[in-house]
Amino acid sequence: MRHALLVSLFAIALIACGGDDDAPADDGRDDPQPTTEESPPPEDDVGDDHAPTPDPPPGRLVRLTGTVTIDGAAASAGMDLEAESVIEVPAEGQAVIQLRDGGRLEVDGGSVARLVEDAAAQALLIRGSLYAAQAPEGNSPRPPLRVVSPSATVEIGQSGEIYLVAFEWGGSWMTVLGGAAAVTTADATNQRRLRVVELSAGRAVAVPDRIAEPTEGPSRLTAARAAAAQLAAAAPESAPDASAERSALASEAERLDQALRWLETETRRGHELTTGHREAVREGDTEEAGRLQRELVGHSQNLYRLRRLATARWERVRARALRLALRGQSPQEDPVAARQDRVAGLLGH
Repeated sequence: MRHALLVSLFAIALIACGGDDDAPADDGRDDPQPTTEESPPPEDDVGDDHAPTPDPPPGRLVRLTGTVTIDGAAASAGMDLEAESVIEVPAEGQAVIQLRDGGRLEVDGGSVARLVEDAAAQALLIRGSLYAAQAPEGNSPRPPLRVVSPSATVEIGQSGEIYLVAFEWGGSWMTVLGGAAAVTTADATNQRRLRVVELSAGRAVAVPDRIAEPTEGPSRLTAARAAAAQLAAAAPESAPDASAERSALASEAERLDQALRWLETETRRGHELTTGHREAVREGDTEEAGRLQRELVGHSQNLYRLRRLATARWERVRARALRLALRGQSPQEDPVAARQDRVAGLLGH
């Protein structure tokens, strides 16, 4: 029901907004602001070249409009944003965030987001909308830019721009404004691969309960915001029932446990293959060593795929649990805390 509803609403919104053309136009964004500044060395620095350099914070609040709050306290432009910071943007406000990894977020009014470090994603969008941009990396390799809503994970790999909306009732909508992006709901194929939909500029997708067929979408930010406003106005006003949301979260936690079990099994297999390969090399059994080496290559590929799947499911559990927590509807057993150590051991997050 929701699947058909969101797709229909998107079609109506796109028509109402008049579509896009290919000519450049003012999209309402300001020019990027400086994101770093040199700081003088501490006065007590005695030149210890071996002192560890602390990691920079996950993000910096470059600019804001309205009374933006960080963990409930009023924010100010230029402040660093630590991991797990909850960012709330009032209606008609905006928070522009420069991420440590190079990406940029513009969180729109009426939104709640959170920066994270225990996943591949940099941010969770719990409610509302945001613009995310990843500039070409040049000669400096960096991780993809990932933003997670309670219903989907969106990733910009090399470069691109997207506009993502997380509706109060649970669904999401995303359009690619430039470059390319991929979206997933953490579903797996029969081969236990993460199921991903790739989108190029000018393509959009609705994600109510599952990913709908991609459609033509806005390729300018102003048009994307207008389409999102139309969708929000026509969407159901009430949030999902708390018991139904807790049940859905429990199902997501079970899917995560499944992916972690697969990953644990493949990890054990890798240890066995490595041990066997070492023994074969030590005994001079070149044929067996070659066979095991080929299996180790396949194992590495499987491990990569399973980590991607488990990571996406972990991010989904994180986003859904946070949405319930912000509503004061968390289940008695926190599924995130219960799996934190296991996830850290298997995924390194």
